[in-house]
Amino acid sequence: MRIHPLSFVLGLGAASLVPLFSRVLRPLAIEAAAAGMGLFAEGRRVVAMQMENLEDIAAEARARRAEILAAAQNGHPDLDVDSPTEGPSDESAEAPRGRRRTATASRRRTS
Repeated sequence: MRIHPLSFVLGLGAASLVPLFSRVLRPLAIEAAAAGMGLFAEGRRVVAMQMENLEDIAAEARARRAEILAAAQNGHPDLDVDSPTEGPSDESAEAPRGRRRTATASRRRTS
């Protein structure tokens, strides 16, 4: 088998360029990995903040719903169970409404 001088020189050139490429490409690969890890951490932080906001909204909605239900069960005249707004409605400010009666209000209490 005969050795071609051109292929021998190309082989030596490739052997000398591989360490050069690894010295240049390794820092680039490390920087790219560090940037990717930073983006991933930032994405996780943003998702965690949005989940916390969503949990806060859900907790406030649960508390508001419990407040509305408690007011309806106690016969509170200022809160309308069907209205999503807080406090007295515009209708109650104009004319006083009668007290809301529930099924339990008609029963007599015996002591």
